[in-house]
Amino acid sequence: MSEVLSGSDTERAATRFALFPADERQALRIGRLLMAAGTSLLACVALFVCAFLELLPWAVAIQGTAGIVMLIVLFYVLFRTGLNLRFADPSLTAEQVGTAILFLAYIMYHAGDARQAFTLFYPVAMLFGVLRLNAARLMVLAILALGAHGTMLHLSYLRDPDMDTRAALTQFAVLMIVLPWFAVMGGYVNRLRVRLSGSHRDLQHAFGRIEQLAIRDELTGIYNRRFLMEALQRERARAERTGTSFSICIFDLDHFKSINDSLGHAAGDGVLKRFAQLAPRELRAIDVFGRFGGEEFMVILPGTDARGAVACAERVRQRLESSTLTELAGRRATVTAGAATHQRGEDLVALLARADEALYLGKARGRNRVVTIG
Repeated sequence: MSEVLSGSDTERAATRFALFPADERQALRIGRLLMAAGTSLLACVALFVCAFLELLPWAVAIQGTAGIVMLIVLFYVLFRTGLNLRFADPSLTAEQVGTAILFLAYIMYHAGDARQAFTLFYPVAMLFGVLRLNAARLMVLAILALGAHGTMLHLSYLRDPDMDTRAALTQFAVLMIVLPWFAVMGGYVNRLRVRLSGSHRDLQHAFGRIEQLAIRDELTGIYNRRFLMEALQRERARAERTGTSFSICIFDLDHFKSINDSLGHAAGDGVLKRFAQLAPRELRAIDVFGRFGGEEFMVILPGTDARGAVACAERVRQRLESSTLTELAGRRATVTAGAATHQRGEDLVALLARADEALYLGKARGRNRVVTIG
């Protein structure tokens, strides 16, 4: 019974309404919509202030506020249901600004003496599009605002021929100067934003590249000694904290100097690259493999005892021995490995020393083998 109730609670929690969707891009778009909604509510405040000052009827203030709220809800539904994704610009920036301009003109038609105060909201509406729209699209919105405002003035004149036409024409002339200029300057700001965004992406890519160069071996592309030592420190700290064990194996390619001397450094580099490609095939995803220096490589084996470390190193040794390397003109390469398992309280210097001692012991015994020291 308790399991059934728990399942029902889980389902209710899963279906509970959330203001923002799980999709990060959609959540960002809704965030911008709510920011624009906050700006639109300023127009509602202005409506009620004008109504309080008896510059327009209360019915106009209430109807205008209701219309603004309905438009906000409409766009929110479009974003929340994903219908906005069917548009070329899923953010619907131009659509939101255009709708705001048209509704603003409608409010001004009913605003009477308060009409002039609301013209300031044209640039406010267009400001929302500055960071998303280029100069051409902003200019289209400016023309839309001029057309809507001109139509509103004409309809107002038809309704009230005694209106102050000189003030209305002066107001319209100022808008004809301000709005296109705003579109041009907004486009310039948008271009700067695009350039900054591109520069930011380039910097991120460069930083990522620098970070990879700092932890990767330039020749083989695997982790370098610096990263291996940092990983060793982390693994030792984890082992000391949890009481688990881990092991390391140091691999040294046999007769590597003679390969360089007889076949050249290009062949030697080729052997290093091939071993860097072959060894990971015998390792787990959690194992950390890298070039320790020269012809030496190391693998860190979390949660592995001495027997497991020897088995892993033996698989790597056999993999290389059974592989034909074109860099050696058909000859086979071999590797010697020294393995050591971390003992509680042991520092890394002592651990590496034991692995080195096992490696040299393997070389002394004839190479191409795996040796461990307890």
